[in-house]
Amino acid sequence: MLRVIAVLLVIAAGVIALRWADSPDPGTPTAPRLSTPENSDYYMTDAVVHQMDPQGDLAYRMRLGQTLHFPDDSARLRDIDVHYLAGTKTYWDVTAARGRIPAGERDIYLYDGVEAVHPRPNGPMVRIETDNAWVRPDADRIDTRAHVTATQPGQRVEGDGMEVDLDTDKLRLLSNVQVTYTPD
Repeated sequence: MLRVIAVLLVIAAGVIALRWADSPDPGTPTAPRLSTPENSDYYMTDAVVHQMDPQGDLAYRMRLGQTLHFPDDSARLRDIDVHYLAGTKTYWDVTAARGRIPAGERDIYLYDGVEAVHPRPNGPMVRIETDNAWVRPDADRIDTRAHVTATQPGQRVEGDGMEVDLDTDKLRLLSNVQVTYTPD
């Protein structure tokens, strides 16, 4: 019986020693452990992506709360803010709760509440709201087939589908367009 107790004590001491050896030094900070789906290749939080135009100027800056990237170069995005400068006299800020980049593409599909704001160079701020939209940096375009509401002081425009040409700062609603004017 004494031998069994001695063997159990030796085993317990070995287990404690192994756990102590594997534990980090209390003074050493440890990175949080994140897990991603098995088929993803990396995960980022609070990422910032800068895209330059052919002249080397900033075309757009995209801030992402979370990014899950896959080996086929597709990505899932959360908390997206795109600050688009290329070709515009001012800028476009486009935000969404979620988005994705399909495999092999540079276009960004935004969804779960998309909002865009654009201060006109010689006019009021335009605000656009829709359920989803594509940001197409190579074409300098934002488009959607969803219902869109665009507002600026004194005017509200609604319609189905939209195209924004970022080179010319032109917004075009595609169908079922209704305009409401309100006094300032």
